[in-house]
Amino acid sequence: MRVVVADDNPKWLLMLASIVEAKYEVVSTAIDGKSALQSISQAKPDVAVLDLEMPGLNGLQVTREIMSNGQRPPVVICSVDTTQEVVEAAREAGAAGYVFKHCCTRDLVAAIEAVAGGRVFFPSTA
Repeated sequence: MRVVVADDNPKWLLMLASIVEAKYEVVSTAIDGKSALQSISQAKPDVAVLDLEMPGLNGLQVTREIMSNGQRPPVVICSVDTTQEVVEAAREAGAAGYVFKHCCTRDLVAAIEAVAGGRVFFPSTA
């Protein structure tokens, strides 16, 4: 499975990419929303993993853009924000999954598998 990973924090980007690479191919990484959109357009991934807060376009804006232009790889938002309102905003934007960063070691691969299989992955404790 081919995955694009985007996060504006270099340490988080490296960590998320290494978690994904343990099982899947990271075809591109991005450090902001605009480059995430470009990576998704060019790499045609099976899944996109996006940070919520990025410069330029945030993860929700990138998700809305993906959903509106027909590319539509399923999106997993990965964020430190655990509020129910933000999780619901991600769902409404079109994200198929949401992973809390403090749980990403445990949940990220499961979320990618779920959304790639046409299912959703949202935290039950949000």
